[in-house]
Amino acid sequence: METILVVDDEEFLRNELLRILGEEYEVRGVGTGADALAAVAGAGADLVLLDLNLPDCHGIHVLREIKARAPETLVIVITGYGSVESAVESLKLGAYDFIKKPFKADAIKLIVRLALETQRLRRRVRVLREREIGQGPTVVAESVSMKEVVRQAREVARHPETTVLVTGESGTGKEVVARLIHDESERSQGPFLEINCAAIPAALLESELFGHEAGAFTDARRARDGLLEAAAGGTVFLDEVGDMDLGLQAKVLRFLETRKIRRIGGVRDAEVDVRVIAATNQSLREAIDRRVFREDLYYRLNVFPIRVPPLRERPDDVLPLAQYFLDAFCRRFHKPTPELSPEARRCLSAYAWPGNVREVRNLMERLAITCARPSVWEEDLPEELRGVGLREPPAWMLPPEGVELERLEADLARSLIGQALDRSGGNVTQAARLLGLPRGTLRHRMESLGLRVDEGPGAP
Repeated sequence: METILVVDDEEFLRNELLRILGEEYEVRGVGTGADALAAVAGAGADLVLLDLNLPDCHGIHVLREIKARAPETLVIVITGYGSVESAVESLKLGAYDFIKKPFKADAIKLIVRLALETQRLRRRVRVLREREIGQGPTVVAESVSMKEVVRQAREVARHPETTVLVTGESGTGKEVVARLIHDESERSQGPFLEINCAAIPAALLESELFGHEAGAFTDARRARDGLLEAAAGGTVFLDEVGDMDLGLQAKVLRFLETRKIRRIGGVRDAEVDVRVIAATNQSLREAIDRRVFREDLYYRLNVFPIRVPPLRERPDDVLPLAQYFLDAFCRRFHKPTPELSPEARRCLSAYAWPGNVREVRNLMERLAITCARPSVWEEDLPEELRGVGLREPPAWMLPPEGVELERLEADLARSLIGQALDRSGGNVTQAARLLGLPRGTLRHRMESLGLRVDEGPGAP
């Protein structure tokens, strides 16, 4: 069970937080900064709820010490004074988020749930990083569907002669699945060679696969091994096999049936021990109907089919993938990894990701380069991602059974709007931009929630 440390000198508030959170987590409470630092140094905590107004020191000092001694511990700052300056300073020092007194029980439950989900993601990424050392690409599989893909890949890996057909949309990670099959098989010590059948003209593709003899064609000054020979004892990955020329398909079919190749310009066959893994983002059955793909080759390739689902069908993988890539790129660029703020994670989770894993990877590389702050906020994301979480909440943000949905939505909206207003210094126009909403829509929403709309003199 995850542990939470409540640091507040008000005994009533400590007991109330113990009551609210105690059913789901192990919660302890202390009343001073010194006791807080002793508790973190001793038993430790996954999350600290830290009041800024403590009797023996300022909460900012406690936050700074916690981050120095236990940097992986998440801290949510609680303030009863609504001090924007202190809240901003706490975020700069590495606080996960802040919340103002008084707060609703549902609101504190939600922000704690989000914070601890971040902690779990960090641990998953650490495990993935350890697996990555000395290996090829890592399969991030937190969703049920991707765990099934990994199970199938490991199952077929035990049969080193079996041909595999990996299907899925562009960018879903078909190559990573193929590499996993190779790495988990008896062929792992042999080469893993790949070729994109759509990127090479048909005449050159045949030479790349089967090799050629000296003088077989213009500029063929010396004999050359093809990939199938060069990968002997290992694996050849034929990506986008659906784009292969019909004439070459016949030769690939012959190889799969006989395990023998003949170089271009050659007169002798050579037996080659290699596993073939093919991949495509097309429907090969439709290609067969259009007479652009051989049906007999399809059945030779489709011995063990694995479908990699698009990212929109496995939303549980989005945040682990984002954290994994962000961490990897920051290490590559020798930069500290920024935190994914709750609002950024909300947007990432709710976005449809038409470019699949490749799109996540590209975005995290961009953020690793451009983000110079301790946290990634919604305004750091591309325009198409901003505000999507407000329109379509992800599954992990749905309320538990028995909670009044309308009340929870109102409390969540108040919390998000309040945080946006704090960050903007009370400027409704800037807060609307942070939330990805038109200014008029935000004002109307504030009025419906009973929130005061007052931007001060001279406000637009």
